[in-house]
Amino acid sequence: MQAEQRILRIEFSVHAHATEDVGRVKQALLNLLPEQVRGKVVFSEAVVEGHYSNPIRRITVNVSGNDAVKVLEYLGSKLDDVEKRALAVSLDLRYDEKEGRLYMRFSKQDAFLGRVKLYDGDDVVRVVIVFRGSPSLEDVRRVLEEVGLLP
Repeated sequence: MQAEQRILRIEFSVHAHATEDVGRVKQALLNLLPEQVRGKVVFSEAVVEGHYSNPIRRITVNVSGNDAVKVLEYLGSKLDDVEKRALAVSLDLRYDEKEGRLYMRFSKQDAFLGRVKLYDGDDVVRVVIVFRGSPSLEDVRRVLEEVGLLP
């Protein structure tokens, strides 16, 4: 499987604003992971200051190895065909070949409800797929097709 050899890790990050329930925000992030991976993750948290001096909790999770492939296969199984086509069309804008990183943003609200929807607004779970080395866009496309994220 090419995906296992190409993917170094997946970085998830989400912000919990002062008005949000941190437990619900964490659940939104967990809902983007398959059941067998959820129990293995370790949350890292840092409190940062917002524009108006409001506290914002930044929550991050990293997944690597075979679990990273399972996560991508899970996301691929949850995305509908329209979302997959949108990802395919925007792949060149989302992939930084120099850094070997693919950037995706998913709706935090939908994730909390158990749905996987690409979203370019503000209230998101950010997902960065970090590849080993700097594979070409076509290599990344093949890996994403292999795990079911692209049609």
